[in-house]
Amino acid sequence: MFVVLAFSGGGTRSAAFSYGVLEALRDTTVTIGGNSRRLLDEVDVITSVSGGSYTAAYYGLFGERTFSDFEWRFLKRDVQGELTSLLVNPLALASLATPAVNRSDLAATWLGENIFENKTIGDMNGHGGPMVIVNASDLNTGSTFSFVSRQFDFLCSKVEDYPVARAVMASSAVPGYFAAVSVRNAPEDCAARRRPWVQAALEKRDIYSRDYQVARALQRYLDPEHMPFVQLIDGGVTDNLGVRGSILSPILHDGNVEDMRGAFSDGELDGVRNVLVIVANSQIYEDYRWSREGQEPGLVQTLSASFDSAIGIMNTETIGLARQGFMNWADRVNRRPSRAGEAPVKLHFAALTLDHIDDEQERSYFNSIPTTLSLPSHQIDEIRALSRRLLDDSPEYNSFLQELR
Repeated sequence: MFVVLAFSGGGTRSAAFSYGVLEALRDTTVTIGGNSRRLLDEVDVITSVSGGSYTAAYYGLFGERTFSDFEWRFLKRDVQGELTSLLVNPLALASLATPAVNRSDLAATWLGENIFENKTIGDMNGHGGPMVIVNASDLNTGSTFSFVSRQFDFLCSKVEDYPVARAVMASSAVPGYFAAVSVRNAPEDCAARRRPWVQAALEKRDIYSRDYQVARALQRYLDPEHMPFVQLIDGGVTDNLGVRGSILSPILHDGNVEDMRGAFSDGELDGVRNVLVIVANSQIYEDYRWSREGQEPGLVQTLSASFDSAIGIMNTETIGLARQGFMNWADRVNRRPSRAGEAPVKLHFAALTLDHIDDEQERSYFNSIPTTLSLPSHQIDEIRALSRRLLDDSPEYNSFLQELR
């Protein structure tokens, strides 16, 4: 089997929603080759954006320990209050007066010291657990930026040494609240950044293809003199589900979005029977106070509403595009000559959203929970229980379990 988890943005709300999914998979036992295993231990990839990146990165770093200390270290901690206190500290204000430091730099330092123990991407993806892909948005190119080796190849840099805290900060740097996080584009002309598929896509000029659009963005990295730094903001700006812009991106698959050899070796690809994709999407449809009261929104309110609107439109479309992308990939795998006579790959795509709540009053309640880095303890528990319930009720998820039986 191949299991993919996608954790959306949405502050602590999305972190708790994603955490509930991890708890549910931990408590679900499946039988593989006659052996009983937790479904959580079968997860191959976790891709995440913004608030979901806190949960994904923490689990990627600390594994089973997540279930004993993630609550008090992040979920039920007043992270927003502590960050606010940090940023108004006189020493912090003094450092902000220098051009080398911004608000996101200070926040990333705090996250490294207090949440992620100053670990690196190499620590997160170097111990045999699931591959964790933290995603941000590149302001320079308007595309998703994934903290993976193939993305960093275009910067002539190594992702393994990059701090997890800075990656998560970039993934959750909401415009207007946090500054962009800078990543250096190395000046040397290394061979790794010149992928043949990029030049081929540019020469083919199929302007409506995904390969061409991504290749155009990557081409800008090839001129570090004119783009010495990549400026990163919240991943939700380009893909708030962290699916289409990362795991289905040609960057991970050598220029072919239908081919997932970036996730499998050829031998493993031939053995795949069931694919489970769980999208934990905690997007809300907020009822703005200024709208109810007939007031004119201020600058921050306008930015926030515009950001939410763009994310809302893209989320709905991205779920459909991601599902179709995985279906296309499954069809491609089934057509491989080496799979002749084998059972076809079956795709199970389970999208968990607040819209799946049947009761209108309950749905309204969860939609009223704000996007923030601090929520009451009881709401954290309610959100965790909700995502577990939605997963248990998912027809696609239950179809996957039935296939295994």
